[in-house]
Amino acid sequence: MLPRVFAALRAADAITLGQWQKPRVTHKSDGSPVTNADRAAERLLRRHLRAAWPRDAIVGEEYGGELARVGRTWLLDPIDGTASYVLGIPMFGTLVSLAIDGEPVFGCIHLPVLKETTYAARGFGCWLARAGARSRRVRVAPPRALSSAQVGFTSIAESELAHRPGSWRLARLARSVGRLRLVGDCVQYALICRGMLDAGLDFNIKTWDLGALVTCVIEAGGSVSDLNGETARILERRSFVAASSSRLRLEVCRQLGGLSSHASR
Repeated sequence: MLPRVFAALRAADAITLGQWQKPRVTHKSDGSPVTNADRAAERLLRRHLRAAWPRDAIVGEEYGGELARVGRTWLLDPIDGTASYVLGIPMFGTLVSLAIDGEPVFGCIHLPVLKETTYAARGFGCWLARAGARSRRVRVAPPRALSSAQVGFTSIAESELAHRPGSWRLARLARSVGRLRLVGDCVQYALICRGMLDAGLDFNIKTWDLGALVTCVIEAGGSVSDLNGETARILERRSFVAASSSRLRLEVCRQLGGLSSHASR
């Protein structure tokens, strides 16, 4: 499986890197940017996956699809971090993952400009592949208290800093952590997997992103849930937090004001 997925990622790089710093940009109905590279890269990834596994379902950001509760589903985000891509910032990635019966079992966080891929499969650990080097196994950082932890996030949207009543309490979290960093998108989860960040969060996330992130973080020894602390049916959640330990993850949820009474521990 891995050689075919890596070949598809290399082919997609020709599109994303070929148009990087000179993309043609339009906007979706929700106001978010989309480029010709987003769409072309997803079409190419779909062709590669269908050629290898014609019976599998595919869900992607640009061309949709539905997660199968029974059977195999590939999840694709051709450019995770399109806002960074449009600005010419190299902190964007391509996400490819596989779910079986609605649960993630394999995933890649591929960073084209940095020429590195964090990948994992259930029961086989999390690995980092860099151009010109052998893959090495990576693990999350040793457990730390929130007061000394470095925590990444993607945006202040849907937090009280955006002046939305009843939203997530990002300012309270900022006062409690060792350091809060605006890292963004899939890059922060790759950093968690290799022990560089202790936790990361997204207030708004989609199924096609979650498959790769969940698999990599768990196989690196970390813990994941939505911001209410819920872990069941993780691919159907609409917020996300990953951390080096379940204790740290739950404390992040508490500080944000989202921990439910039924949170998994």
